[in-house]
Order: sequence, then structure tokens, then C-alpha cells
Amino acid sequence: MGGRSRDLAGEIQSLEREWTEMLQDVKPPDMDEFHRQCIYRVPPNIREYNPKAYTPQIVSIGPYHKVRDVGKEDNIFQSMETLKLKYLKGFLDRTNMRDLVVKMKELEESNIQSCYAETIESNDDFLKMILVDACFIIELFLRWHRHSDWKGKDRLMQKPRMLGYIELDLLLLENQLPFCVLDELHKLTGMNENFLDITLKYFESRLFGNMRPEESPKHFTDLLISTIISSSKLGLEKLERCKEVKHVYSASQLMEAGLKFEVNPNTSFVDLTYSKYGVLSMPILNIHDNTELLFRNMMAYEHCHLSTTNIITQYVVILDFLINTEEDVNILVENKIIVNGDANKVATMFNNLTSQLSIPDFNSHYFSICNSLNEFYENPRNKYKAIFIHEYFNTPWKIASTTAAIMLLLLTFIQTVINEMDRYVKNKKVS
Repeated sequence: MGGRSRDLAGEIQSLEREWTEMLQDVKPPDMDEFHRQCIYRVPPNIREYNPKAYTPQIVSIGPYHKVRDVGKEDNIFQSMETLKLKYLKGFLDRTNMRDLVVKMKELEESNIQSCYAETIESNDDFLKMILVDACFIIELFLRWHRHSDWKGKDRLMQKPRMLGYIELDLLLLENQLPFCVLDELHKLTGMNENFLDITLKYFESRLFGNMRPEESPKHFTDLLISTIISSSKLGLEKLERCKEVKHVYSASQLMEAGLKFEVNPNTSFVDLTYSKYGVLSMPILNIHDNTELLFRNMMAYEHCHLSTTNIITQYVVILDFLINTEEDVNILVENKIIVNGDANKVATMFNNLTSQLSIPDFNSHYFSICNSLNEFYENPRNKYKAIFIHEYFNTPWKIASTTAAIMLLLLTFIQTVINEMDRYVKNKKVS
């Protein structure tokens, strides 16, 4: 018995030592670090539906897509790594190496690696990567901002197609640097213009809103959402959360019930409003080749980042409710709410955008709109009107058939009246 006790004591002591060593270099959870997290990898279940929408095509920024095949000269990413170094050299014409090193060490002390959701060790390689990527972005923006000065000196400035690809890559959630890093390094150039203003001008054609955010964004993906919210006149980010919405009738069903769709003059496409007189007002949504990519990255950010308002996801869910078929898209196109969209592609896009995403609770404004739309359709008078229109007037063939049937019925009625009148006249003569 005594031997067993000694063995047990030895096992306990061994495990205690082993587990203590395992935790020796591990820090306890830090809530400040957790709240700083803002750059994420897209979860696999979301990424798998359209991986290309989250993956840089030309330039890798930050640690998640760091280029490692340095020996492949034909690799477009490696070519961009070479260009980054040239841009860093150009950036040093605006400042000096000593100031740059001092600033980078200050940023390192501020724990910039905690902005990434994955655990990243802050070392010389990490710091060098941040330096090269950040100076590339700043120098790119500054050269683009003074495009005419660089058109004959910088080959990249003569390649609008490549510039477009780079612009999109810089908006991907996994391809981000903390905005504060870019802002601090830009100050070393001594230029008077605010870096946020330069950034807004650079991304002007990609942004859905045209207002300046009240505060600096966390990164460029966050900037997309920030401009949309700052352009809103409804103060959607301040509304309380309600419940999940599971169903809203489609645009064609609502129109058949008598609902009217109107263009809302507000600049932010999320500013939906409903009138008790049966009018849904929606701002214009311009659809282009990269709309899905931008929506997917904003929604992935909202999915990962707990403090976001989920405005974009809620908006897309409402569009998904309204759009089931090409007919629904055509209704929104005819009312000039959706612009530049191929009906089939737009329907497919919105039907697939929310795949694998958890549907958030709606804010009180959107929740009220969805309930009002359902109540409008389910009003007996509107509902039976919709059923009648759907059954007899929703296709050209049904319209023709129904019209022919009505005409036949009308002609039959007229013929009956004429026959009755003839019979009456004859009887009158006989009498």
C-alpha cells in the first residue's frame, strides 16, 4: 500500500512539473488584446463557397498570405515583392531610415500584432514585413494621388488594369494592415494632407458611401463599412437589436399585392424606409463585376468582429428575401433601384451571398420594415388581390387567356342581352 502511495505521489509531481513547463511562456488572456483584434482569416465554411473572393490576386499584404516562394521569378506575387522594395526605397526619399526605424519600434511596443486574430509572434521578420507592406501602400497612394507627376517615371502608373487588381486586393479582409500603422508612417513624410483623406480618394470608385467616417477605420475593409454607415441618414448603428427575421415575401409577391417600390434619394444604400401607405423606398444599388467580392469581405468581417453593427449582412439578407428569381430583380431594375445588373446574375449573387453565414438579429428599424412588408401582403384584401393577379395576370400567356375569357364572357353577356331585347320586341308586337 505504501509503495502505491509513493508511486501516486511521484506521478502527481511529474505531471505538475510537465504542465508547469507547458504554461511557462504562456500569458493569461488579455481583454485589451482581444478587443484590438480586427484582422481575421475568413472561416473555412464561409470561404469554401467562393475562395477567390477572399484571396489576393496580385499583391499579398500582412502575414496571412505572406509570399514564401522567393525563387519563382514568374510568380506575380514575387514580382510585387520586388516592387514593394523599390517603393520602400522611394518612401525613404520622403524621410530617413533612422526615423523609420524609431517609428517601427514604437509601433512594435504598441503591440500591433494583437490586431491579428491569429497568434503572431512579434520578431524582426514580422516587423520587416509590416514595414515593407505599409511603405508600399503609402507610396502607392501618394504616387496615385499625384498621378501626372509619376506617369512617365513609374510603369505601374501606366497599367490601370493592374492598379485595379491591386485596389481590390487591398480591400480583402485577410489582406490588411492596421490603419494606425499606415497613418503613423505617413506622418513621417511631412505632407499636410490627412492620410484618411488620401485613402478615401484612392478608393473613391470602390466605396459605396461618399461620407467621411467619424473616426479612423481599423483597416481598409472596415473603411468600406464605415463610409456606408457614415452616409446613412437613419443612424442605423445606434439602433437596438431585435430578433431574427426568418421570412419576407418576395418583390414580385409584394408588387402583386399592391406594394410600390420607389427610389430613396439617400446616398447610403442601406437606408430602407417603409410607408404605411404601402411604399418601400430603397436607395440605388449599383451592381458591378466586383460587388460580390466587396459584399463577401464586408460580411465576413461582420461575422468575425463582434463589435460591428452587422448592417451589411442584414441588408443583404433583406435583398435575399426580396429576390428569388429574375422577375424579382427586374422589378427592382424597372423601379431604378438596382442599376447595371444582369437579372440572372444578380438573383444568383444575392441567393448565394448568405450561404454558410449565421443570420444576425435585425436592428429595430429593419425588423419593423420586414414585419410591415409581411403584414401588408397578409392583409386579406392585398393577399387575395395578389393571388388573383398571380393566377390570372402574371405571364403574357395568362394575361392573353384571361383577357380572351373576359372578352368571351362579355360578348356572351351582350349577345344574351340582345337576344332578350329581340324577344321582348317580338312579344310586344304580338300583343
